[in-house]
Amino acid sequence: MFWHKMGTALKGEKNKAVKNIEGELVGYMLSRHGVTLDELHDLRRVEREVVLGDKPLGIIMIRIFNPDTAKESDVAVDSYSSLDRHPELILYEGHYRDVNGEAMDIKIEKK
Repeated sequence: MFWHKMGTALKGEKNKAVKNIEGELVGYMLSRHGVTLDELHDLRRVEREVVLGDKPLGIIMIRIFNPDTAKESDVAVDSYSSLDRHPELILYEGHYRDVNGEAMDIKIEKK
């Protein structure tokens, strides 16, 4: 991942919460990955902000997973890092730039 090579660090979970797929992310997933609205309705996301020192860079790391599959696997997902030990549960992963609360420059790939 490019930010590791540049000496930046990942710091903290963004709101430490599991969230719905919303806003610009919906359009991106529909057009780029061909998922349906019904499929997106069942998926969730967790995020982590990238920082340099103590300065947020406005880049948000994102992982998308199916909470039903996680529950069946007896894995409690409550933050980005909770999927570190269970990469098999990550369906999509990537990043976007947060500009005034809007997702820009979205790059999410299927795992």
